[in-house]
Amino acid sequence: MASETIWHGDGREQALLKHILNHPNASELRGRPDSILSEIDRWALKHNLCMMTIGPDRSQPIIDVIRSTTPKTMAELGGYIGYSAIKFASEIRKTTTTTTAGIARYLSLESDVQYASVAQALVEFAGLADLVHIHVGSSAESLAKLAAEGVEIDVLFIDHNEDLYVRDLRLAEKYALLHLGSVVVADNVGGPRARDYVQMVTKNEGGAAGFKYRSRTLPYVLPDGQQDAVLITNLV
Repeated sequence: MASETIWHGDGREQALLKHILNHPNASELRGRPDSILSEIDRWALKHNLCMMTIGPDRSQPIIDVIRSTTPKTMAELGGYIGYSAIKFASEIRKTTTTTTAGIARYLSLESDVQYASVAQALVEFAGLADLVHIHVGSSAESLAKLAAEGVEIDVLFIDHNEDLYVRDLRLAEKYALLHLGSVVVADNVGGPRARDYVQMVTKNEGGAAGFKYRSRTLPYVLPDGQQDAVLITNLV
């Protein structure tokens, strides 16, 4: 019987951070998000490690969403080590116009203190600390705090615990964090734990806030060979 793939939590996150910060070419990597992410990918491949990162291929449809919507505020549920925050915040910076300069922000919500610490260090190393704001705590707590601050989310990336996808989308709607025209992107929806979420947003019946859902599914293969998918949902 094949052993189950280990994705995180065995010290690889801290080892990766040490590798990046102490890299022989650290001065050349610093402030270059794309180079940092490429080095993360190379390091994981070299050590034959599967990481809970979005990767270069799976991230492309989300990059396309960013380019088409030019969000002022993008948020993610499940920041892990900051890979997606660096990837998408860097793209937001590239697409930011003079009219939105200084306004755009990327909100990364992560429940694990250690992962958030690694993410903060990598985000700072990438030169994106002014754009990326990391919130540590449960997703429910963090969403409530964003609501109290009057945040409106243009693009929401859901990539944490699949068992919480339905609850947290409902919370985002309840707290009026989403609006007409918002886009919700959910990763890892190919498994049984995300089945209720997939059914909810593909029935086109809409959510509690009165929105209609228009969704499309993009299949992909995980690094360990498993089939999975990304689900992109427009609120109309």
